[in-house]
Amino acid sequence: MLIKIFAAIALLIVTFIGLTYGSLLRDMDQAAQDYNQGDPEAALKQYEKIEQRLRSMGALRMIPVTDRRNLILNQARLLYALGRYDDAQERMDREAEIGGTSNNDGRFLLLKGDIAFRKATKNYRESLKPDSRLLEDALHAAEDNLRDSLRFNPNDWDAKYNFEYVNFVRNLMNNDQQGKIKILMENVRVEEKRPQALPADLSP
Repeated sequence: MLIKIFAAIALLIVTFIGLTYGSLLRDMDQAAQDYNQGDPEAALKQYEKIEQRLRSMGALRMIPVTDRRNLILNQARLLYALGRYDDAQERMDREAEIGGTSNNDGRFLLLKGDIAFRKATKNYRESLKPDSRLLEDALHAAEDNLRDSLRFNPNDWDAKYNFEYVNFVRNLMNNDQQGKIKILMENVRVEEKRPQALPADLSP
């Protein structure tokens, strides 16, 4: 009798978890649709609500790693698209805290490189006294992240393009072509990565 009771309780728990998780995946799909319809703010709020629900249930560490990374990465990508680069970096730092590291995922490394580049060019443009040395250091960090991203995803065309572009800007700096650099800073080309399509395709 006790075995039957425990089995029934276990079945109820599994059913509840399945239904709850299925609901979360549908919410993730809705967030992706919000983005596709041109509403990144609504998509971001949806992803944040999903993460909060998972945290309140103590389930953020328990869900599949791929789903958790997509959830956090999608938030970071939306924040990046909105120009909130520090917040985007903070979201990726969360994954490092939870999973130990995100440096084995080329998608995270690509976004880190893009953020480093965007922040460097923004600071350079807005500074009253632009410091080429600080810009070069930041570009070097961006280039390193993009190079590491290509080690994991060698066929990622966004990573290839961004790496070549950052490398091109650094070469201009080494050749002391400040006029061309100023033009490039005013017309930054580093690509934005849109949120993952969820839940239909969870592959990188």
